[in-house]
This record gives sequence, structure tokens and C-alpha cells, in this order.
Amino acid sequence: MTLSQQLSQFITSLSFSDIPPQVIERAKYHLLDTLGVALAGSLQQSATQCRKGVAYLPDHQGKIPIWGSNQTVSTTTAALANGISAHVLDFDDTHTDSITHGSAVLTPIAFALGEHLQATTKEILTAWIIGWEVAARVGLASHSGFHLRGFHSTAIAGIFGATACAASLLKLTREQTVNALGLTGSQASGVAEYLTNSSSAKCFHAGWAAQSGIIAACLAKGGMTGPETIFEGRYSLYQTHGLREKAHPEQVAQDLGNVWQFMNVSIKPYPVCHFAHATVDCGRRLLQRGITLDQIAKVECVVDPVAAALICEPPEQKWAPQSAYAAKFSLPWLFAAGFIEDKLTLSLLSTENLQRADIQNLAKKVSYRYPTENEIPFPTYFPGLIFVTLTHGETITERLDIQYGNPQNPMSLEDIVSKFYDNAGLVMKNEQAAQLAKSVLSFEAKTISAITQLLRVGL
Repeated sequence: MTLSQQLSQFITSLSFSDIPPQVIERAKYHLLDTLGVALAGSLQQSATQCRKGVAYLPDHQGKIPIWGSNQTVSTTTAALANGISAHVLDFDDTHTDSITHGSAVLTPIAFALGEHLQATTKEILTAWIIGWEVAARVGLASHSGFHLRGFHSTAIAGIFGATACAASLLKLTREQTVNALGLTGSQASGVAEYLTNSSSAKCFHAGWAAQSGIIAACLAKGGMTGPETIFEGRYSLYQTHGLREKAHPEQVAQDLGNVWQFMNVSIKPYPVCHFAHATVDCGRRLLQRGITLDQIAKVECVVDPVAAALICEPPEQKWAPQSAYAAKFSLPWLFAAGFIEDKLTLSLLSTENLQRADIQNLAKKVSYRYPTENEIPFPTYFPGLIFVTLTHGETITERLDIQYGNPQNPMSLEDIVSKFYDNAGLVMKNEQAAQLAKSVLSFEAKTISAITQLLRVGL
């Protein structure tokens, strides 16, 4: 069988009862986290501009809500808009091995299409988990090739997860699912050029993937066909979008139903690029050792080239980022802000703080180098390793191999719920947020319409 045929067999045969209870339970934590992040994200300029922009689409009208608003739109438009809100803050979860933000793609499509079809919440959870298993494996098999080629992995791997999720909800046959995956290969896109001006393009990738997954699955259900060898063929995904010599396409279908890649997804404690988290925590550990700002002469961070391309290069643009979004991808600035304030919150990413001399001065003392062989465990984890030279000449080291929020160093449920309330509280009253949290944590006992109604505000 081709790899698409193997994926199709998994997608069309998995049922809710086949999924281990611990996977179901953790899925609800990630749904809660994603919804909170999306609600906070709905306030961001890109999200509000999206809500204005979709009104110009000729087929935008419908009954599916855009989260954090009182606006309702078509199923595909809701998936697009909510995907943008879920990813715009870069506060959403990440499968570290594949460097994929899956929940920002899958939650909007599962909720929008699930409500349109009036699917049960068990069917929606099953489809959402299927989507994660596919997205993670498609990204994992590239071995960072998508990023090194200049693509955003979420846009490439995520769109296949979206199609798998939609195929499950639409109850496609195995043949139709193979065709849907083949059609998806012609929609996979998302270039990393957004880094040059911190544009809306990055969050658009998540929304585009969600919307496109619905389209691919629907067209395949109607009879359209796609290549059966989209993962291993002559002009396959890893040939066109990755680096063929690094890729292992066979991993796309490896251990399906036995190893749950979703359980390797990390939740973010900080609203910034995940690559920076452990380094920021290393900086905050210096405070616990009694190190003060005036004692730091220079800081050298060890950063993998894949991560460095996003958060360290070019250095002169990273010392004094010009926008909150640019700051999220500036390791020097994030290190400095996290050390000086001993925290890293949404409110810290303000225009006033971006211009602070104390943060900028420390940021200019932060440099980076690539690791030697096996020096850090990237990309299995997003580690931090720093060498700090003090003003009197001593050099001290801090390292954190497994970032907080990774399943091997997990955020507690208490911290996850607290993060949800912090985010949801920006757009809704505490009573509504509490009701939403309770509903999501008992997801399979609710209806999707009852849950999505709680995601609307301003009514």
C-alpha cells in the first residue's frame, strides 16, 4: 500500500473507543488551551482585520460563529478566521519533533465542520486526534526539511492533518480519503518570508490550512482525485517542499494507532516563539542564583540553526524589535525581558516595553552560536543552554534540556486552567469563561453547539 493508503485506513477505521483514555483526557486540556489562546488572539489586529476582510468574500455568510465576536459565517470562513485567531499570538501548542502547531489548525476545523454536520462531540474528538496524528507524522518525516527549505511546517504538515480531520467527520471512504490527501498536496503552502516584516502571513497559514482541509475533503467526497503517492512519489511533498535527503517518508504511517504522537505535543507557558522558552527560563534561573543585571557582561546562547533562523537572525534586527510580533521572535530581547522582569507575559510585549533602554542594553549583550554535535537535544526538545560571562570574569552555565510545557516536563492542569482564564478573561466575563472551561473539560458529555455558543461574545 502507498503511504496515503495506510493513512486512509487509519483515518477511516479509528473510533472513539479505540483511543486510550489518557489521550482523550489530554486532548481536552489542549482544546481548552487552544480556545483560550484563540479568544485572546481575537483581539489582535490581524484577527480583527480578518473579520473585516471575510465580509468581502461572496460566500462568507452562514451560522458558524467566529470566536470572541458575535459574527457568524460559513463553515470554511469560520475555520479560516478562528485558525488565524488561534495562531496569531504564537501562544498555541507545538509538536516539537515536527515543529507543528496542530491545535490552531485542527480546533477551528473540528468545531466549524463538526457543528455544520451536527457531529457528536465524541466524533469531533476522534477526528481532532486523527488530525493530530497525521499532522505530526507528516511534519516529523521531514526532519526539519520544511523549515530549512523556507516553509512554515504548520502550513505544510497542518493542512494534511486538517484534511484527515475533515475526512473523518465527513465519513469519507478509504478511496476518497486517499484522493483528499493527494489533493491536499497541491494546497500545501506557507513561506517563511513573513519573518522579514512580522506580517499577518504566519497566522494566515493556520487558517488557510483549516479551510483548505475542508475543501480537499469535500471535493474528494464529490469524486475528485489526487495522486496516491503524494508522500513518496517522484514529485512528492518531501521533494518539492522539503529536503529529500533528510526526509524519511515512511514515518508518515509509522506506528499508527500504537504510538500516539499527540502525546508529544507541548503547551506553551509563554506567548512567544517556542524555540525561545527554555533559554528564557535559563535566564530566569540566574535570578535564583543571585545574579543581578549589572553583573552580566555577555551571554552566549547555544541555538540550533533551524531555531536560529527564526529567533536570532539577523542579529541587528533582534536587539531592538520594532513590534510586539517581532519581539516574539527575538531571542536577545526575550531573554533580556524575561530576566529583568522575571516573567514573560502578553502585557510585557507592549510598545512602551519594546523601547525600554534596560531591556535593549541587555539584549545587545546576548549572542548565539550553533551547537556542536549532540550538545543539545534538538528537535526532540526545544532546549536552552547559555554561557554567561560576569563582569569580574567568571563564566557560569545554565541549561534546560526539556522546556516547561513539554510532556516530559508538563504544565500542570492548574497552570493550564490558569492560562485559559488569563486569556479568556480578556474578552469574556468570568462566569462565561468558567462555564466554557467546565464544558470543554467534560467535552464528550456536551453538544458542540452548546460549547460554541459559549465562545461568542458581544451578543
